Amino acid sequence: MHRSALPFILPFLVFALFLAVEGWFPDQHYLLYPFKTLAVAAVIGWYWRQLPSLRPGAPLGSILVGIVAVVLWIGLDPFLVHYPPPLIGRNPFLIYPAGEAWLLFGFRVLGITLCVPILEELLWRGFLMRWLIREDFTQVPLGTYTSFSFFTTTALFASVHGWEWPLAVIVGLLYGAWFVKTKSLGNVMLAHGVTNLLLALYCLVSNDWHFLSIVDPPHHG
Repeated sequence: MHRSALPFILPFLVFALFLAVEGWFPDQHYLLYPFKTLAVAAVIGWYWRQLPSLRPGAPLGSILVGIVAVVLWIGLDPFLVHYPPPLIGRNPFLIYPAGEAWLLFGFRVLGITLCVPILEELLWRGFLMRWLIREDFTQVPLGTYTSFSFFTTTALFASVHGWEWPLAVIVGLLYGAWFVKTKSLGNVMLAHGVTNLLLALYCLVSNDWHFLSIVDPPHHG
């Protein structure tokens, strides 16, 4: 791996490592999330000066894209996603005392609003979408479009979203189009962050937690 790729790839790899750990301790999802958030934030901070500008140049448009994406995600979920029964969302307020639950939920929101959009967009649209065009991806301007790189990136972005991959395809196409239009990682990160923030608030208000944490059915045999 060329060193120029590390700032774009390593935050995602650290996040994936924690996901693997959570696979061994699924009931500790909320307790592990602060450590995951802080570790990813530390890696992003370490490489910050080596990254292109992440300042959104079209904040209002990006916020609108994020709102449209969350409406699509929630609205299409009953029609496109077939979860394995039983579907159980982990409600932190039923697991922990109120003060601890709010703290853990706060870390969950910070993680998916700030860290996850940055680490995902760095990998998928900052690195992969350009690397699929040219191995020396740093020579490819941000937002450069080819049908192969655009749709391959969208497919891989969706593939890591588990049962919700149909929703991720639609939202990934929306984010990708916004990225191609604005040529800005900051814009697509802001849109992604708004989507995740509103999704977390929806879970809190509706008391429907399956968007934040899905418990797979027990495995027998």
